[in-house]
Order: sequence, then C-alpha cells, then structure tokens
Amino acid sequence: MNGIDFFDVDHTITRHSTGRNFAIQAFKMKALPLHFLFFLPFHYIIYRYGGKIMNLVGREIPALKGNTRERLEEIAKICFENRLRGDIYIDALSLINELRSSGRKVVLATSSIDIIVKPLAEYLDVDLIATNLEFSDGVCTGKFNGAPKFGEEKRLSVLQFIKDSGSSPEVCSFYSDSIHDLPLLESVGNPVAVNPDHLLRKVARARGWKVRWFFNTEIK
Repeated sequence: MNGIDFFDVDHTITRHSTGRNFAIQAFKMKALPLHFLFFLPFHYIIYRYGGKIMNLVGREIPALKGNTRERLEEIAKICFENRLRGDIYIDALSLINELRSSGRKVVLATSSIDIIVKPLAEYLDVDLIATNLEFSDGVCTGKFNGAPKFGEEKRLSVLQFIKDSGSSPEVCSFYSDSIHDLPLLESVGNPVAVNPDHLLRKVARARGWKVRWFFNTEIK
C-alpha cells in the first residue's frame, strides 16, 4: 500500500503566511481595501499563540466580495511570482522533490484559500486540499464554499482523500508547524513537526515525534 505525504503550507513550506502575501499583493492591485491589512498582524499573533483564526475571521472574507474569479486568479499568479516563489524553504522544496522522485504522492493540506495556493501546488506539481471560496456567476460572494479546512475539518478532508486514494493513515505522513494541526498529526502514522510553534514543540517532544527545522529561502 502506497503512503501519501501531506504538507501544511504557511511556515512549513513557506516562511511567511500565504494569505498575508496575497493580501498585500491584492491591495497593491486595488482588489482589497487598506483597512483589511491593519488586522493582519493582530490575527497572526493570535493564531501563532494558539488562538483559532476562524473565530477571528468567521466563515467569510467580505473584503473579497465582488472580485471576479479571473481577477483573483491573476492576483494569485502575480503574488506567487513576486512574493511566494522566493519564500519557499529550500529544504522543503528538496524534501518534496525527493519524495515525489521516490514515487510518493505529495499533497498540500492547508486552511489557506485555494486560489491563493493553487500556483504553489502547480509549481510543486502536487495535489491540493484547501479552503474553497464561493463564486456566483464567476464573482466572489465573500463567503467560503463549504467549511474552511482548519483543524478538524482539515483532518476529515485528508482522511477522505486517503480513503479515496486507496491508502491508509498508518502509512501516511503529515508535516506541520502548528498546534492547530494536532488532530491530523495524531491521525497519521508519521507525524512530523516542522518549525513547530511553542505548543506543538512541547507535544512533539513529549510524544517522541520527529522535529525538522527549515531555515533558508531564496529571499534572505
């Protein structure tokens, strides 16, 4: 039975938040209002110290309402080339390429919005599990299509992907930096803490999980 390697994205594959990078790019391209950026540092601090980001942003992003899918995809592609591509940890890129070369399937499993991380998944040539934006007639409603892939929802989505692929959690790996991913880390045979936050670091040490540190990116 072939195993699957799942990777969180923010602070695991990329040094910074993909959502933050996208928001900055979208503001520059006049697709997001300035006031939306003011809340990003606050949200980041709460998230990194164990707070649930979905309790902060809810189940919608009204600031994106009215943008066409085509426009958001354009911004995401420009964001990847200008900001995300050079933000990828070199060690993460090497590991993913090594796993793929050995015949393993690699999947990004992230709470980030699908449009934002799709260019990254295409660049890495891997599958993607992400939070989906809702569109009506090609225009963003500002809401999510289904539950955000966060915490337990991410775990359930990954387990369904494993089942549909004919694999088993026992032969799968998950790489993540965040305590919010504990439900999924506990559900696979090979949990790996990558650049773990202080809460996940404690859990990983107590349970004898592998801990890896990625440092270098193309952008110093």
